[in-house]
Amino acid sequence: MDPLVKRLAHRSIYSGRSSTILHLYLLKSVILAFVVALSFFVMLIQLMDLLANIFRYMQNEVPVADIVRNMVLYVPKSVSYALPIAILFAVSYTLGIMYANNELIVVYASGISLAQFILPLTVMALAFSLFSFFFEDQVVLEATSRKNSLSRQLLNTSSESFQRGDIVLLGEGGRFIWRAEQFNSETLELGGIILVERDEDGSFIGRINAQSASWTGEFWSLKAVRRFYWDADMLREEVLGNLDDPAISEPPSSFTGRNKQVENMTVLEIAEYVGFLERAGLPAAAAKVEYLKRYAFACTPVVVMILAVLFTGRVKKNILLMSLLFSLVSATIYYVIQMVAVLMAKNELISPFMGAFSAVIIILLVAIPLVSTRRA
Repeated sequence: MDPLVKRLAHRSIYSGRSSTILHLYLLKSVILAFVVALSFFVMLIQLMDLLANIFRYMQNEVPVADIVRNMVLYVPKSVSYALPIAILFAVSYTLGIMYANNELIVVYASGISLAQFILPLTVMALAFSLFSFFFEDQVVLEATSRKNSLSRQLLNTSSESFQRGDIVLLGEGGRFIWRAEQFNSETLELGGIILVERDEDGSFIGRINAQSASWTGEFWSLKAVRRFYWDADMLREEVLGNLDDPAISEPPSSFTGRNKQVENMTVLEIAEYVGFLERAGLPAAAAKVEYLKRYAFACTPVVVMILAVLFTGRVKKNILLMSLLFSLVSATIYYVIQMVAVLMAKNELISPFMGAFSAVIIILLVAIPLVSTRRA
């Protein structure tokens, strides 16, 4: 038993300062184990990716410098994958060692409950959850996109997201069918526009050809317009310099990211994409699940921390091996539950919220009562 733990735990009955020092001692031990575990799991994930492509690298005679550059771009995604597992291992291993050395028994005997003792770990897990959300959204997606692009270039494989010149979409609940040759997201301008208007039954009302359009803030101002429309039983044509119709108000966000898969969009882009699908009357369940899954994944550090506390004291021998095994098995079960729930939600068998958060809810419902009723 660490003499410092024994002395501070004994004094913590009389001094809040000693309790604070105990918390700092716990955090220092967990963070040290976390750094080692994160490095190990990141290296493991990198090696798995390298071994999966090593023969294709050799066949295409890819230079070592390019392979290393590709691996560096994969580091953020590796960190994203490894972060929850590293937290789970670090907490379970540190608390396991403290339990095996009878340090936790002394802490409990001093009047500090398990919930009080792990309070700094809870705060740390919440901080990691917040970090995970923004890190995934702002860093991982961009690095992964660049990594995939470089991989396709090095391995001579075709792009999964072919960059088409035409943008085609349904707008205003299916009332308008848009086709545009180009969209400038900075100036909010469209080029080469064909706009077909339909009635509630889907019957043709009219068609507008426009050379360009600019967003006014409320609707699209069309320029160099040719308009075709029914007049009684005759199809007529008229040429207009400009056409400002408030009904042509599809938001610019509908035209962005159409060449991206939902998995590669940021949270804001997915939210805008869900809004577009709902306005167009198209199925939006899969996009909603992906949107909510980003928030569910950010909760993972808190979930695994609770699992690690639950594991504390279950074994007193081979703690390193058992903590590693427990981390891998728990992570596998968690991701399998989430994968199955997401598939069910995308097929509209359950709600998008349950599809995204089922794994979190199930584990918390099982783990929290067990942790709260634990005794030393």
